[in-house]
Amino acid sequence: MEIVWTNQALHKLNKFVDYIAQDDVVTAENWALKLIEKTDQLIEQLESGRIVPEYNEPNLRELIFGNYRVIYRMRKEENIIYIQTVWHVRQDPPKSSVGLR
Repeated sequence: MEIVWTNQALHKLNKFVDYIAQDDVVTAENWALKLIEKTDQLIEQLESGRIVPEYNEPNLRELIFGNYRVIYRMRKEENIIYIQTVWHVRQDPPKSSVGLR
């Protein structure tokens, strides 16, 4: 299984890192590394995240990391996990999962 970060997910990750770095650069870097390490668990435990409740699609799941939701799509036939985006828990997700494909 391979993990691929989409451009959208990398953009969101960088925005959160920049925000955290305003207070503490080291904390921001450590946070990002730990979040990425958390996604690495998917290689061995593909379905360890829960189905995103707003969309109820079996292949669209999320890992919770502190106050953040890491949204990923499983493509078993391609042997790839796509990290689609990262949301803060206070953010409202889009009404549709269309942008997460």
